[in-house]
Amino acid sequence: MIDLLLLIGFIISAGLLIRIETSDSNKLFEAKPAVVKKPSWNPLMVISNKHLRQAGVYVKTDIVLIYCLKGSALFTTYIALQLFPLELDFSSILIISGLAFFLPDMWFYAKRSSRQAAIENTLEFFLRVLLVYMRAGFNFERAFALAANHGLSKKHPLAVELKLFIYEIEAGSPRNDAFKALYERTGVKGVKRLANLMSIGVELGTSLTQAVEAQLQTFTLQRGATLAKKVNKKALHTTFPIILISFPMFLVLVFFPAALQVLTVLKLLVSNL
Repeated sequence: MIDLLLLIGFIISAGLLIRIETSDSNKLFEAKPAVVKKPSWNPLMVISNKHLRQAGVYVKTDIVLIYCLKGSALFTTYIALQLFPLELDFSSILIISGLAFFLPDMWFYAKRSSRQAAIENTLEFFLRVLLVYMRAGFNFERAFALAANHGLSKKHPLAVELKLFIYEIEAGSPRNDAFKALYERTGVKGVKRLANLMSIGVELGTSLTQAVEAQLQTFTLQRGATLAKKVNKKALHTTFPIILISFPMFLVLVFFPAALQVLTVLKLLVSNL
């Protein structure tokens, strides 16, 4: 009976995980894409609503699924501890089960980090595609839509957020507010820098193409600095093993012949005495 309950718990947890994981691609538009200035928290959660949204979770519609997932994690852990070969007291079982209740929050944090990394890694390519369309004569909104539709996969998190951004622009939202909302939904600093460059460009009267080119130059410099940092780190990591390998050889090739000569001299001195 306990085995059956454990299997049911695993199935429910897996189903809820899959449902929440696909929530980002199933829901394109939000009812009110408001910009969250201060993180708001739900009861019994260690992750804020803002960070949940940056993880691709739509809090307003998926909050029930989130609590069901947390309850399923608690239930599955409690049942699994009943099958544990070691005998645990009831307080230990409660503590471990309580910690398992917050495991989905940690998973949301990990998903948020991976989602931000995916957006950050794709943003430069998107801007290059956007620049091609803008140089071809399309206006900013049309070039943005074409670059999002043809330059990215439909299920990519950046494509989903950009389609929502385009929807806000077409609905009459100011461009700066739409960029600010896009940054709040993603948490990627590259989006914020792009918005600042474009707003400054509009104030100074420069073209938006120059703002995109400036952002691409920033990405190029950052990529070069990141590559140099990785190379230096790899060189530092390989230095210690090289020293470990070379030091015994150094002892054999340098100190061993010198030690033999010293022993030979000592033998001659002893024989002369």
